[in-house]
Amino acid sequence: MRIAQRMILVAAALIASGLGPAAVVAQDTAAAPRPFVRGGVYDKPFEHAIGRTAFGGYAEAHARFARVDGATEEFGFVAKRFNLFASARVSSAVRFASELEYEDGGEEVKLEFAAIDVRLHPAATLRGGMILSPVGRFNLSHDSPLNEFTDRPLASTEIIGVALSEPGFGLLGSLRAGTHGRLTYELYATNGFHDGLVTASDDGTRVPLGRGNHEDNNASPALVGRVAWSPLDALEVGVSAHQGAYNVFRQDGLDIQPRRNLSLRVLDLDATAFGVRFQGELVSAAVDLDDGLRATHASRQRGWYAEFVRELGVRVPTLPQSTLAAKVRLDAVDFDSERAGDTVKQVTAGLTFRPTRESALKLDVVRGRARDDFSNPSERFAVLISVATYF
Repeated sequence: MRIAQRMILVAAALIASGLGPAAVVAQDTAAAPRPFVRGGVYDKPFEHAIGRTAFGGYAEAHARFARVDGATEEFGFVAKRFNLFASARVSSAVRFASELEYEDGGEEVKLEFAAIDVRLHPAATLRGGMILSPVGRFNLSHDSPLNEFTDRPLASTEIIGVALSEPGFGLLGSLRAGTHGRLTYELYATNGFHDGLVTASDDGTRVPLGRGNHEDNNASPALVGRVAWSPLDALEVGVSAHQGAYNVFRQDGLDIQPRRNLSLRVLDLDATAFGVRFQGELVSAAVDLDDGLRATHASRQRGWYAEFVRELGVRVPTLPQSTLAAKVRLDAVDFDSERAGDTVKQVTAGLTFRPTRESALKLDVVRGRARDDFSNPSERFAVLISVATYF
């Protein structure tokens, strides 16, 4: 809770200071209409139209060296992601967007997003299809060329399961809040998670292993939503939740076992001031367990990350749009917050060079420590080099 309080205090301080456009880093898109989520579904560069349909995508490659307790565990190269976008404005009221992801050289192919939007009112749009669940801001804006670090935050990948996509229906919209502010919301009913989150791993509860519930296993939709308040362009605070049953508790209209729920909660903050951009999330998970699993599985998990990025004002003379940024990120996850052990903490620092805003060459150095169920420590060191670009 102390981390949550600090995040809220940072937001309050920025709001109270009355930071205007002159006090923050100007963005290249300042004159353009403000996107619903920066880097989100309809905020993609390099989408070129053929008729009324536009196409684009991004690619990412990694070079990785990692040592655990002094022994080399990973050293090699990965064609990490190849994503294809397609979107269309069918009419003034109807839009369609999609994203198809090929991961790890094609070992995994995933339809990450494919949804139809019907605008009913400026403050209400109906969305249906394969959606990106609004569980924290990062799940809505996780494209590799957009983000500064090679690896995604631990709290996002190990507790939420970013990228978290689910079939669902719901509403989203934006409302004015004050002279310069706005309030955005997304609310959906989805298929939710399945019981793989407690059955698919020998390590105990692992929420991401309950993803992929493409046909609802219990005929009981989950609810997921996010509300974000942005009093000015350089500050946004969001709260989100995901709630639903994950087990098969009813068959043929009869209850066959107690209903078991999964609850996810996220507080996120995105702020830019004095040339530094801060992003962070505080994540918690609560899992209802059968009595027989309580000795080996966790019913409470939590995690957080906080990252700071500062452009250094360095440009390559032959690349007038180039930028160089320094960055630091703190990560922590606790896979069982009711017991000692089963934690991972790490610090990542490095540089990101951008020939243009749409491409990034990243150097990350990672130092971390993990503890197993018995609190035995394990030291980790890694050097990551990656390149990512929209196309």
